[in-house]
Amino acid sequence: MNIDNLDVVVKVAACVCGKDGVISQTEEEAILASISSEYPSYSLKRFNQTLDDFFDDDLQLEDYLEQISDLNLKVFTIKLCEFSASADGLDIKENIALHKVKLIFGEEL
Repeated sequence: MNIDNLDVVVKVAACVCGKDGVISQTEEEAILASISSEYPSYSLKRFNQTLDDFFDDDLQLEDYLEQISDLNLKVFTIKLCEFSASADGLDIKENIALHKVKLIFGEEL
């Protein structure tokens, strides 16, 4: 697994979680916990840098999704988005973004 792929997955989750206007501390912790449990080599430092990069990026959800080609990583990305976006209550805008991820990836799953 290329660790750069995990950075993209984190950015997808951040994109979904941020659709309600804020990525809460609870959502950040949920993203990190999920990534760390599945990929223990993914460090807190890397996670924080990836979030910093996300806020500096000018990319849309679809731009990030295009960068994920591995089928297993797509499945993990959907689960991560579901878990993290619902960590503080699933807002309707987050739910719509989550549905978009499922629709785009669902064509290949």
